[in-house]
Amino acid sequence: MRGMHIASPERWWRAASAPVIACVVGWIICGSVRAGVRSAAPRGLAWETQAILIGGCVVIGLWLAVLTSRTHLAVSDEGLTDYRIFRVVRVPWHLIDRFEVSHPQDLWGGYCVSAACRDGTTIDLMSTRAYSRLPSGRHVDELHRICWTLEEAGRRSQRA
Repeated sequence: MRGMHIASPERWWRAASAPVIACVVGWIICGSVRAGVRSAAPRGLAWETQAILIGGCVVIGLWLAVLTSRTHLAVSDEGLTDYRIFRVVRVPWHLIDRFEVSHPQDLWGGYCVSAACRDGTTIDLMSTRAYSRLPSGRHVDELHRICWTLEEAGRRSQRA
């Protein structure tokens, strides 16, 4: 089987929003920080400091956008490799029983494709995560199509 890459239907939307959200956070921080030295009314940050702070937040947002745009699920003969923002999770085919769309465990919201393992555990494939309302409710339907694609790839790898 040739390598296949599957991505969340919202990956590009989240990557594009990261710098904007970071810029807004930097702007809010600049507006809320006061640098008063005397008992007189506190004054805001100097414009140079504000520019540096907002610029730093934009750089962090761009870095997160690059990391987000690199997330994907790689499918190969050996199994699945889930390239997340900060780590990589590998799941061999022999551990997987079936795939399902479910809510991710832990603190994450939305839906994602989960690999239900033969030993009863589930592994959330976080690079496929999507939400049901924003930016589109059709993204959960796309997750079901991803499940079908993964089940077909699993059957092909077992035949090989």
